[in-house]
Amino acid sequence: MHTIDDEHSFENSDEMRNPIDKNSLLTALRTVQDRRTRRQSRSVGTSPVAIEPPKDAHETQVTWYRYGPKGYAVETARPGTHDGELLWIDICGLKDHLAIAELAGGVGLSELAIADLFHLDQRAHTDFDGDLVLTVLRMPVSGPPFVADQITLLLGPDFVLTLREGPRDCFEGVRKRLAGGAGRIRGSSAYLFYALIDAIIDTYFPILERYGDLVEGLEERILQEPGDGVVRDIHLLKRELLDLRHALWPVREALAALQRDDTPQVDESLLPYLRDCSDHAFQLLDMVEVYRETAQGLVDLQLSSISNRMNEVMKVLTMIATVFIPMTFIAGLYGMNFDRASPYNLPELGWRFGYAYALGLMVASAGAMTFLFWRLGWIFRRVRRSSEDDR
Repeated sequence: MHTIDDEHSFENSDEMRNPIDKNSLLTALRTVQDRRTRRQSRSVGTSPVAIEPPKDAHETQVTWYRYGPKGYAVETARPGTHDGELLWIDICGLKDHLAIAELAGGVGLSELAIADLFHLDQRAHTDFDGDLVLTVLRMPVSGPPFVADQITLLLGPDFVLTLREGPRDCFEGVRKRLAGGAGRIRGSSAYLFYALIDAIIDTYFPILERYGDLVEGLEERILQEPGDGVVRDIHLLKRELLDLRHALWPVREALAALQRDDTPQVDESLLPYLRDCSDHAFQLLDMVEVYRETAQGLVDLQLSSISNRMNEVMKVLTMIATVFIPMTFIAGLYGMNFDRASPYNLPELGWRFGYAYALGLMVASAGAMTFLFWRLGWIFRRVRRSSEDDR
């Protein structure tokens, strides 16, 4: 997205930038359901403020970005003072849950909100905890197959905190803009909060383009050579698109909550940018819905292709049977044993060339039927069309 005062681009992974191999993607879609990790469910009866980190959590790494109109610094330890400066606290990995809880509590987050930080199956939403704004989004890291990590963004008066479950993110462009100091990104924590949300939303676009290429590849495959495995690939694609829809649909409400008039944490000058983010979210949803409808149409196209192919086979078999009908009639007629002495029986039975005559009559009838089918356009269509084009 391009704002009115600065331009930025997002560095996507090689998987997102490189051309896709549709066959390998379909193979990945077939196996992803078996190896896709299930989210850890909350234990029944536990306290709502109990912290339950995931069992396979990554090591916790905290990076502190100090920035302001006149300076920018990156530190791995908590800075002593930051008078007049703003902070971006980037937390990666949830293994050290005690340190994360202490840090979140130190910035004013409630116990219930701290416990929710470790629940990785949340839908996108925006909550308000006193003077803090907490937004949870799904950040795509690959696709297809679609894989997304949960990321939590916390906006305070002079800081932004981001919590992500894995080392992958889409914030490299934001870091470069912070280091460069161009535009408004060093002016307020709210603008950095918006820039991070915008980076997450824009990361969906290259992934959806890849799904569009996959839909087109399936369509070409159906038209050229429909097979039994295509239906399974289509249903896997529809399931992937449903996962994308589940990740994107609640984003509208999360962004709408930030644009309300009773949200003093968000400056009024940021509302146009947030509305632009909402437009991008709606555009992504429209793309997902179009691909889902197209995928449903591919099922109908597959069934129609198989039906047409079956009709072609049945037509060929019917024409072959039709060609042999008069030949069978002639063979049956001359195969009857009648007394040749009767003047009312077949005279060809005693003729020297009767056998050759019967065979020639069969060949002539078969040729006449074949010529009739050709004139009606039922057979040799391509040959007839090419000859007409030559003329």
